[in-house]
Order: sequence, then C-alpha cells, then structure tokens
Amino acid sequence: MTNEVAVADRHSEASRIVSSALGWSAAAGFVPVPILDVAALAAVQAKMVIDLSALYGEKSSNELARGVVSVLLGTLAPLKLTEIALVSGAKAIPVVGTVMGSLSMAGFGTAATYAIGKVFIRHFERGGTVGSLDAESVKEDLKAEFAKAAEKA
Repeated sequence: MTNEVAVADRHSEASRIVSSALGWSAAAGFVPVPILDVAALAAVQAKMVIDLSALYGEKSSNELARGVVSVLLGTLAPLKLTEIALVSGAKAIPVVGTVMGSLSMAGFGTAATYAIGKVFIRHFERGGTVGSLDAESVKEDLKAEFAKAAEKA
C-alpha cells in the first residue's frame, strides 16, 4: 500500500468518524431534559475525539478528551452561551418549547461537532496529540469551521 493510499484511507475513516458523531450530536439535541442534552453532546464529542486519536495512533483517556472538548466548547460559548441556555431551558415548556429547543440544540450540536472534528483532524495530521492541543491557537479556526457548519445547518 502506498503512502498516498494510506493517507486517503485515513482521511476517509476520519470523515466517517466525524459523520457518525454528527448524527449522534443531532440525536443528543433531542434529549428532552434541559442540561442533560448538553452533557450528552459533550459525551458524543469526547467519543469522537477518542476515536480520531486512535485512528492517528494515539491512545487518549475519556477524561482528557472530555476536558479538551469542554475547553473547545468554552471557546464557542461566548458566541452561543445565551442561546444554548435558552434553547436547553426552553425544553421545559411543553410541546412547542420541546420541539423548538430540540431543533435548535441539534443544529448547534452538529455545527460544534463538525468544527471540533475538523480542528482535531488538522491537529492530528500535523502530528499533534489530544494533550498537546492548544485551544488558544485553534480558536479562530474553530470559530470559522463552526460558522461554516452553522450556515449549512
């Protein structure tokens, strides 16, 4: 197998991992309990990071992945913190609140997951590890990927 084929296979598998996480992120948005939906989203994203790190030959702990995901979500939070709180809290309103909150949370979750996945793939491609990711250095890239994904959602 040539190096080009190996790289193409790795990129294909990385895309599959992110794609799978997007579906689970959307599903997490439909968890009907406020705040539990955010926890479910973080768990999906941590699993995605662990799967990507394994693909790139690194073993990562769940705690480390959750910590890094939390930091990255914190980077996106100033953009959407109020909206996330309102959307998650809106689920407490019967029927209409639950539907609107679920749809909005699913949209936010998939955009954030896509952005985090893209940032990690680039980081791993450069030889980085989960522990070596510097949230400050990827902040603008993360926000740009989030904005791109949010436009599509």
